[in-house]
Amino acid sequence: MSKKTENSAYIRLFATAAFTPLAMAFVEKAAVGLKLGQTEAMSLTLATEEIFSYLCRIATSDQPVEIHCSSGGYYVRADFLFPSDDFNMRAFNLTATVSFDDEASLEEMGLLIASRAVERFYISEEKGKRLRLSLIKEKAYPETITAEIPEVKPFRDFSIRRPDSDALKLFALLVKHHYQGQIIPCSFNYPGKVADMVDGGEYQAVLAISPGGEVGGGIIWRWAGLKTMECFGPYTFNQAPDSPMSNNLLDACLGYIARTHAVGLINRFPTNDLPVKYFETLGALTIFGSREQSSSVTAYFRQMQEDAGTSVWSSPELEQFLQGEYGRLFLPRKILPVMDHGEMKAPFSVLSAEFDRSQDMVTLRAIRAGTDAYRNLSGHMSLFSRESIHNVFFEMDLGLPWQAEFTPALLKSAFKPMLVLPYAGQGDIIVFQLFRKL
Repeated sequence: MSKKTENSAYIRLFATAAFTPLAMAFVEKAAVGLKLGQTEAMSLTLATEEIFSYLCRIATSDQPVEIHCSSGGYYVRADFLFPSDDFNMRAFNLTATVSFDDEASLEEMGLLIASRAVERFYISEEKGKRLRLSLIKEKAYPETITAEIPEVKPFRDFSIRRPDSDALKLFALLVKHHYQGQIIPCSFNYPGKVADMVDGGEYQAVLAISPGGEVGGGIIWRWAGLKTMECFGPYTFNQAPDSPMSNNLLDACLGYIARTHAVGLINRFPTNDLPVKYFETLGALTIFGSREQSSSVTAYFRQMQEDAGTSVWSSPELEQFLQGEYGRLFLPRKILPVMDHGEMKAPFSVLSAEFDRSQDMVTLRAIRAGTDAYRNLSGHMSLFSRESIHNVFFEMDLGLPWQAEFTPALLKSAFKPMLVLPYAGQGDIIVFQLFRKL
């Protein structure tokens, strides 16, 4: 039996209220069986109750609802597949509120509760006019223990190895200690989470190990889209300036990626240890601090195999920017126009927000387009202002034409296009950054 099969469970129910307890019991038992803690499993169960109850109110009793639970190592994912008719996703906006004077708003209160019970969610359209709602509930991990960090001296000799869990936890502690003040993934605050991320297979890693078993550095990477990998690091600890460790770590990462179908490798937040001679420059982001200071961070890209080219969707306002970036990076792209011809559109848009409070950042992604895009963006900006978040990004997938509909609202809201990440989603990802003081 495959690991993927062992780490998943599935149930198919009709959308009738009598089955709500069964749906809840299934998700709770599946989540606990997939190693989610009891408290986190109950949060996912609560979200299941609200979603299934809402579906029972809007669907006919002969419509089936499928629930899939699977493990990602450091999280459990619950997927709900159901007919797309009448499902109002507005409540999944971070800014959504409930009015007790509005009956329709009260009907959506359960969805609002469900969206707040999990760390992340995704909504996508499936074949046969079905929606897939995916809820991600992460395991609870203790933060970095304030224990004594072992001193690492320059290595005369080392080997590059696939690590075990204990080595990964030590690696995370060392990264957090040696890279204070630099942009590192927030996962490194939780060494056990880093170990589970790699053990679950969603991330890969190699470490530099001395003959005595000490950890001198490492690099970690994952898929960032259908055809692109993203790496974090390399990170090295107290190594000599002429040490080959960074190059060797990156070579091991590249060797792994070369055996896959990945077209490219990106590094959005590099350290000073990154051998930049291996890469092309994608562009730069400006990172703002709480005291008006700012710094520039350059993102890099390496092409791993020939790019046969693809089509991307863009609004007219972005065409000049995209032509310039694709020409500079020698990426064969056909830009297809997305224009408003007066067709009917959904009244409400939906955005997801991924926070990294340790780095004072939030990234918005589009879940559904709607005519209220500018108002919805403005509501999110007001919320981020109240929470004193200084770095706001928006990632738009150019492989999905409806996402281009957000462009006018983004430009009106003082977002600027900064980077194109090749194949980092369904298609290329364009990264916008907010340049307005919140």
